[in-house]
Amino acid sequence: MDIKNITYKDYSLCSADFINGVEFLKRGMISQSRHCFELAYEKISYDDMHYSKYASFCGYARILSGDRSGLSICREVARDELYDGDVFYNLAKAEWYFKDRKHAINALIRGIDVDCMHPGIRDLCKELHMRKKAVINFLPRNHMLNNRLGKLFRK
Repeated sequence: MDIKNITYKDYSLCSADFINGVEFLKRGMISQSRHCFELAYEKISYDDMHYSKYASFCGYARILSGDRSGLSICREVARDELYDGDVFYNLAKAEWYFKDRKHAINALIRGIDVDCMHPGIRDLCKELHMRKKAVINFLPRNHMLNNRLGKLFRK
């Protein structure tokens, strides 16, 4: 996964530090992005609507700069998140960074539940070759009934 392939939404309501962090991250300037994200994260209160977003970006930037503690930040903020697809996108990328496909897929599934139109989540699902669950989950995926019902439901 290429860190420069970053897909996020509009951040016009976010702090200048956060916006600068996103720009540095897009350019692959990890240490600068980490610094900006940490500034934004430290200045925000837990009650703020952007808290989870800032924390997840801070955690993801830490991971990219070699600090494994960023993963626990990403996991912690995703635990209670109900609205922000970016939080799950960052968590999925963090899990995938450590080659944990199972947890990355789980983060993507939760992200789809929160924001099914998030372009980053959708792209990462394709990149990880994530498939939908089998129609009849107690039968093998290649069972004749699953194949036929799957084709019917897709149409």
